[in-house]
Amino acid sequence: MSAIWRWFNGLSKTSRLALGGGLITYGLIGDYLTDSVGDAFGLTPTEQDKQKLRDMVPKISAVDKPGHSPQDKEVEAQLAELKRNRS
Repeated sequence: MSAIWRWFNGLSKTSRLALGGGLITYGLIGDYLTDSVGDAFGLTPTEQDKQKLRDMVPKISAVDKPGHSPQDKEVEAQLAELKRNRS
């Protein structure tokens, strides 16, 4: 990778600008044409394909850390009070 970077840095500013602009233009044109090319070859997803993809996405649920819920704080306060009463 460093050889490519050295080669790129060895170019003049105008050449680097032209190369970067050309790559960005190439990417934008490809992104723009992808949908129309996919439609031409019949590669559009069906509703079944979309549903299969939705089913494959993992379900994420939040879980409270121990000691951070209001009930845990209440229990900790009760334990602290019991320890003070024993002493």
